[in-house]
Amino acid sequence: MSFAALSAASAAPRSDAGLKVVTLKAEGIEASFIPYGARLTSLRVPDRTGEWREVNVGYADAAQYHKEKGNAYFGAVVGRYANRMAHGRFTVAGETYQVTNNDHDGQNALHGGVRGYDARDWAVEAQTPTSVTFALADDGFEGFPGKVLVHATYTVTKGTLRVQLTALPLDKATPILLTTHAYFNLSSTLAPTVLDDTLHVPQGSRVVAVDGISVPTGAVLSVSGDHPLNYTSPRAVRDGALGAKFCGDGGVGIDNCFLFDRPEPPSSATLGPAQVILASKATGIRLAVHTNQPAIQLYSGNGFDGSVETQLGKAEQYGSIAIEPQGWWVEVWRHDADVTGSTRSTTPSGDTTTSTRRRAGRMSTLPSMCLARCPRARRSSGWGLGVVFSGWDSKMRRMAPA
Repeated sequence: MSFAALSAASAAPRSDAGLKVVTLKAEGIEASFIPYGARLTSLRVPDRTGEWREVNVGYADAAQYHKEKGNAYFGAVVGRYANRMAHGRFTVAGETYQVTNNDHDGQNALHGGVRGYDARDWAVEAQTPTSVTFALADDGFEGFPGKVLVHATYTVTKGTLRVQLTALPLDKATPILLTTHAYFNLSSTLAPTVLDDTLHVPQGSRVVAVDGISVPTGAVLSVSGDHPLNYTSPRAVRDGALGAKFCGDGGVGIDNCFLFDRPEPPSSATLGPAQVILASKATGIRLAVHTNQPAIQLYSGNGFDGSVETQLGKAEQYGSIAIEPQGWWVEVWRHDADVTGSTRSTTPSGDTTTSTRRRAGRMSTLPSMCLARCPRARRSSGWGLGVVFSGWDSKMRRMAPA
């Protein structure tokens, strides 16, 4: 399919074709997806007794994704730019762009604007019993500059879900920041919240500081010592979530971007050791997240109030935790930033302009670009995530090279 044809399909109103379920199976894991938002809709793994449990929080009926009144971004790929952008405004190469604002009464752009990647029908480009690749052609969606070709590939192997996101700008420099927005409750139906789950972010000793409407200020906060958000050692989610007030005015809970203490992120093939580990005592299910991204947004479902019905029951406050690997790009989150020159921008060739230039063909020091460096490489580099499920007492496994 040509870019023009794919773009027309991506820009078209959502259709029932976007709700067709694709299910992948491997030993110890079953995962389902729909093209609408390249979205994870179900994730089933066995608990310590061998009973299969649903651990993904989303709608039981795929059609509900078209009917939802709010937007929780359940299981979706979000972009062109994930997280919040102040005033939805940024400047590239001297030209200022305005993205549609959809957050805090129109003050900011969240997850790519009013109709981001989560609210578009992606095309199924390739499919096997254990893998599916979705494609999207973004032609200036929501006010972003230029054309971008985006792919999301999901693969299951023994006890593992692997996610790879890539984006290739075709004609203009543009900011790109992709992530997935899956919510997990590893206790499944055995516990209404994740507060008693154990959370470990071994290299997450810093978080991005935000203002009263959750827009990054440019500062970085240490969460060492007795800070409520210090999860560098395993502790119950409730220990931080119920004491943390670092996610905007009136916010209590976790809704923060943790920055990893590692000098050079690994490649999308190796991913490196787990950056987030979540475990449920109720089921014995343990999740280890490996990523080549330099940061991860964690959200403990603070805004839910029991009014949304999901496949695990009513979505209660703190009833799930969203895990969103991503880059951190403070300059573009600030409305007066120019993302060229000594900061960061993405060029049509796929190279990256930063204070330290890297050769084409490998990830830069700022992998938030989520880029393949050339069309041939689009499957072999980019945003990488591995989610490994294992028993409560099982030894954590590292991701094998793709």
